[in-house]
Amino acid sequence: MRNSPKIYTAFAAIMLAVLAVVEPVTAHLSFAFGATGLIQGTEIEFSDLQVSKGGVSVKLSNVSQTDVKVSLGVTFHDAAGNEVGHSLFGLREIQAGRTVDISANHLTGKWRDCREAPRAEWRKMTYEYLY
Repeated sequence: MRNSPKIYTAFAAIMLAVLAVVEPVTAHLSFAFGATGLIQGTEIEFSDLQVSKGGVSVKLSNVSQTDVKVSLGVTFHDAAGNEVGHSLFGLREIQAGRTVDISANHLTGKWRDCREAPRAEWRKMTYEYLY
């Protein structure tokens, strides 16, 4: 029995439909860790977290009603929970309601491993209100 060209056409159409759904999902997963969120124990939100060969870039927003002095660290972990790299953000003042952009911050470890890490963990080192 000979297969009909209609079967092959239908199969090709189904595969294209599946790829149309899968591709955007996988593109969204290029950063496994969260690229936005609130840093625990602070009133600092981070957004646009990106890791590249040049280092770590992020926006830090002070959502409190008071100016703060803050230093932070972010650690990247592999699937087994092992640290694959980290970046430290030195002491800085952020006025209430303001955002600071940080780019090319030093990164330890292999940048690709950090970029593909399934988990990033923020920690505050200094967090003080300025009156």
